[in-house]
Amino acid sequence: MSKSTLTFILKFSLIATPCAALAEPAQEFRCSTDSLTPAKALQRLEWARKCGLLQNSAGPNNWFPSAAALDLTFQPAKEYRELNTNQAFSGSLHNYNVNFYYANGRYQDSTVFKVTQETLGATRNYFKWSHTVERPQPLYPSFEDTPVPASGTQLFPHPSLADCRLYTDRNGTAPIAGEFYMITQCESSCYAPDQSLRFGKGDVNIVEAMRDKRDDLITLTPDATLDNLATQTQKVYSYTTEIRDAENTIFELFTASGGLLRVTSEHPVVTGEGRLVKASQLAEGDELLKPDGTTDVITAVEKTTHFGKVYNIKPMSREPVANLLIAQGYVVGSARFQNDDVRYINRVLLFRSIPDDKIPR
Repeated sequence: MSKSTLTFILKFSLIATPCAALAEPAQEFRCSTDSLTPAKALQRLEWARKCGLLQNSAGPNNWFPSAAALDLTFQPAKEYRELNTNQAFSGSLHNYNVNFYYANGRYQDSTVFKVTQETLGATRNYFKWSHTVERPQPLYPSFEDTPVPASGTQLFPHPSLADCRLYTDRNGTAPIAGEFYMITQCESSCYAPDQSLRFGKGDVNIVEAMRDKRDDLITLTPDATLDNLATQTQKVYSYTTEIRDAENTIFELFTASGGLLRVTSEHPVVTGEGRLVKASQLAEGDELLKPDGTTDVITAVEKTTHFGKVYNIKPMSREPVANLLIAQGYVVGSARFQNDDVRYINRVLLFRSIPDDKIPR
């Protein structure tokens, strides 16, 4: 790899990150009323890319070299830009670049993608980016009729994604004819409604905590280790949930002590060795970490479904270890680890004196 190519990757690795607006309270409120399952999120991403290309670009031959990503030959990836910025399916933060928003929403942070020309479907002949590592919780676009989040009317695609119009109602009966803007990227939720989290005065059901606006969440301290699982009380940055019921895949982790942890498949869970992994990666014989520092062996893993709403929570701190919570008596990751800090999944977080660049990825 040439020095100039390496410089390109390092320079633009800062660009290929989730939309900065994702963490803003106004956008998160909008996401709570436009919540999708991961499968629906992928459908929304495909729809937005298709509509951006077909309704608002100069055609498949009018691509330009991306300033944010490379192809597998380390040349700038082929990109398309939306023309009418007042009726765009992509966002202003990354200059209405269609493939960037699609790839950023679907795949984990990367500056290198496989770029291929489509041969089938409505977007035949357009170039598309892909990657082998997908996000645990895809990011998908949400819309309003003004460019300032939460300042106008929230808009929705038709529930069947049958056209490229946006509607003021989720049933797709009231289309708009004017301006629309992608104002944020949303992510789906993780806790089943019967789960409890540790707050200042004990364990509280997450639905009750959200209803009561509990603001005394217990998390580990930034310097906590396996030898000293010190905790602290933090304010809550946000609660999120879906507006509609949907089917979610739930992993039930039964333990030797009689415990049970129920979370979605992608939810980050801390193992007995201090490693953060997705719930779907755990198996019988693995160990969960309890807040007193002891471990609890998983005796059975059952995969079930839950039809209804699931929930998420973020503490104020962005420090990785301070985003470890206590759910159903076990140490787990907060919502920040789904996407904002997805790079920490499968990493050991709770050992002392290990340089960050030496921690396994």
